Amino acid sequence: MSGPVLEARGLNKRYGRVVALDNADFDLQENEILAVIGDNGAGKSTLIKALCGAVIPDSGEIRLGGKPVSFRSPLEARLAGIETVYQD
Repeated sequence: MSGPVLEARGLNKRYGRVVALDNADFDLQENEILAVIGDNGAGKSTLIKALCGAVIPDSGEIRLGGKPVSFRSPLEARLAGIETVYQD
């Protein structure tokens, strides 16, 4: 098995004094279905939004197919093959 198809390392995002992501890591393997669950305020939505280009992380790295990516919008992520289904 090769490495993750989508990965994040050390993602950080702050909104003023509020820490939304604190050094978050993420791996998605090929053919894997993954659910992100956790308490309210844990950073789930911010993580997913960072992975799909809706939020720009303050620091950290996102890799797609082993190559660094920096999506500036959900459309850019969609064109690269990342689609997000939101809860609402």
